[in-house]
Amino acid sequence: MMGYNHVSCGLLTGVATLPIAPVTGAAAQTAWVLALGGASLLPDLDTTGSTVARMWGPITRPLGSLVGALAQGHRQGTHDAVLAPIAFAGVALLASLHPVTTGVVLAVTIGLALRGLALAGVGRIGAAANLLVSAIIAWILVAAGAHQIRLLPLVLATGVLIHIAGDWLTDEGVPVPILWLLGHRRRLSVGLFGVNGLLERALIAPLLSLAAVLLLCAHLGIHDVDSLAQWCGSLLQQLPAPFNRPV
Repeated sequence: MMGYNHVSCGLLTGVATLPIAPVTGAAAQTAWVLALGGASLLPDLDTTGSTVARMWGPITRPLGSLVGALAQGHRQGTHDAVLAPIAFAGVALLASLHPVTTGVVLAVTIGLALRGLALAGVGRIGAAANLLVSAIIAWILVAAGAHQIRLLPLVLATGVLIHIAGDWLTDEGVPVPILWLLGHRRRLSVGLFGVNGLLERALIAPLLSLAAVLLLCAHLGIHDVDSLAQWCGSLLQQLPAPFNRPV
């Protein structure tokens, strides 16, 4: 599955689970959705050549090299439906112990979400701009209370599982959990469609994007221009200083 569809699946899941998510306030809810969207692209951080590894240039490329070595290549360890969620959840658990490290994880997931949306053509953003925007948004969210998310490990594990499920539907498939460590190369695949094939580009991608937008608007109570303007105004009022200073 293409990167932007992984992100769409993650964002869609994030919005759909907001009514039952253990988070309150606009900042925490925004972090919940963005983290799920970005985490759904995390498994592709297993090679230096991936669009994910190129997200922040010299910062993420070495990370892609390290993850790829540990995972034994692309679509291997990071696509293990058992081990990958546990590994990424463990990293998130350590990060959630402090607001600063929580902010770093949020910045990474936000950057991944932006990267995925850019791949879909929703605005082009370079590595430096992505890093700056991601860091600023993460700082704003943490300052506004997003660091209170106690289930960050669950969010990342869920995002990783969403990614694996998406690739499982494709012709390329995913490795058999754990057995790939023993050199077993058989893959699990539904074979529903080929990556970047006509079905994915012409049907699956538009449906996922439309569903995410409609569900988000329904959750936010946005149904026309006036309601959109009211929502934007209320969001600006919740921003921490110096962003909410009156003009």
